[in-house]
Amino acid sequence: MALLGAFIDERTLVSVTSNSSASFAHGLPASPDWVHIRETTSSASSVSAVEITPLWDATNVSLYNAGERNSTVVEVQSVVYHSLIR
Repeated sequence: MALLGAFIDERTLVSVTSNSSASFAHGLPASPDWVHIRETTSSASSVSAVEITPLWDATNVSLYNAGERNSTVVEVQSVVYHSLIR
């Protein structure tokens, strides 16, 4: 039976301004298989969307905000899956 493990890097970013990007080194042993972005707080007065798109490689994760407003606090999880051999 093969078991699945994961290396996970989780970051909290204060903001990604509209029409700009933010990058960070993820520190994982390989390029992430999956990157999940979650805006943790939102403004009740704002109706325009934040459109954050992730791009990643073996060393960095870059977030691009193509939306009309700045994001608030953003949590980013980068995950590399691997098998455990027994």
